[in-house]
Amino acid sequence: MVRSGSAKDIDPTQSGKYRRVGASLLTSARALDAVAVPGDPYGNAIGVVAVHAAIAYNDALTIAFRGRKSTEGHHRRAADVLQRALGHRAKAEEVERLRSILVLKDRISYAGQYYTLDEARTLLRSAEAFAPWAKALYAERPAGS
Repeated sequence: MVRSGSAKDIDPTQSGKYRRVGASLLTSARALDAVAVPGDPYGNAIGVVAVHAAIAYNDALTIAFRGRKSTEGHHRRAADVLQRALGHRAKAEEVERLRSILVLKDRISYAGQYYTLDEARTLLRSAEAFAPWAKALYAERPAGS
């Protein structure tokens, strides 16, 4: 059984705002990556922005397809909300990719751990792999969302 996670109702017409934020954040993470050189302390910043890009794409999908948005404080169960919102459209590989991104959020943001540039780049590549699937699926959203 798929856990539902905490969620709230959101007007599906608002989904585009979240999709645009996801695209903007991913562009920002790429920009930080482009200027970073080995030894730069950008790991946590790139990681945080990449994680939030994936979260925004997730929210765009769950809002567009179900009119729901995850309200989990640490976003750990946002993938459960995605699974429930998409049903048979949820590609297991992409839901698991999202989960792997989300589990890193606390470590990058709140655990006081230094996140290396190499670690951040690996996370960014994961978010970059999630985004095209999310964008393609978003393009198939129900009318009126």
